[in-house]
Amino acid sequence: MRPDVPVSRAASRSGFTLVELLVALVLSAVVLGAVYPVLWNNQRFLRAQAEIVGVHQTVRAVAHILAAEFRQVSAVDGDIVAMSDTSVTIKALRGFAVACAAPVSGAVVIRNSLTFGTRGIDRERDSALVFLEGDPSSATDDRWLHRGIADVAAGATCEDGAAGTRLALGAAGEPSALDSVTDGAPVRTFEVVTYRLYADASGTWWLGVRAFTGGAWSVTSPVAGPLRPRDGLALRFTDADGNSVGSPDRVALVDIVVRGRSARPLAAPGRPAGPYEDSLVARVAPRND
Repeated sequence: MRPDVPVSRAASRSGFTLVELLVALVLSAVVLGAVYPVLWNNQRFLRAQAEIVGVHQTVRAVAHILAAEFRQVSAVDGDIVAMSDTSVTIKALRGFAVACAAPVSGAVVIRNSLTFGTRGIDRERDSALVFLEGDPSSATDDRWLHRGIADVAAGATCEDGAAGTRLALGAAGEPSALDSVTDGAPVRTFEVVTYRLYADASGTWWLGVRAFTGGAWSVTSPVAGPLRPRDGLALRFTDADGNSVGSPDRVALVDIVVRGRSARPLAAPGRPAGPYEDSLVARVAPRND
């Protein structure tokens, strides 16, 4: 049996010397010093890209919202109530239905299966436009009868037994006008809204909207933004030849210019310092114009 071989103290030593630790720390500092600017620039670049994407989404959203509203209004029928360079008040379409029974006591029954809309009918916010056929052989005497909505009652029945909804219409100066409403007559519901460029309490500019509800205007609420101060929205109302018009019933085209601005200034390599801005231009033809 071999005797135990003594183990030297040098062979049993573990860990690093102070010099080795200092070298490792120096090398780590050099690597971090080289990597940190890259990470910082990447972070600034990503923040800038988020701001740029936000501006692009904002200008598209504003143009889409206004274009969708304008396509559903008819200037010749009085759907444009008021207009300016930065605001417009319209009878915004919110629903479409079809009458399925002869009016009784100032009420129209609409067929549920042929009722469509962005939301349910609200008697506080909505009014009704009921189509009056007049002489079936002529289109010159057709018109839309404007009535307020006094009540909305589910559970009504159409003449053929189908499910319907009863709209109790408000009184007006033509009590006998509903007598000419026929089965199958179109019924439109709308609310009066104003879209406008406005600044909130912080000084940020938005596309805002307010509705005429219960006989008074609601508070303006932001729809999309931020927009460029004072000229973030520009509206131009023209005839078919592109000439500016001042009368709402003569509008045939609407030019929409949207100018967006980022909420924070950009601080990314290769881009000018300051808020990012972009714009979008759209032209829309109102319905039947």
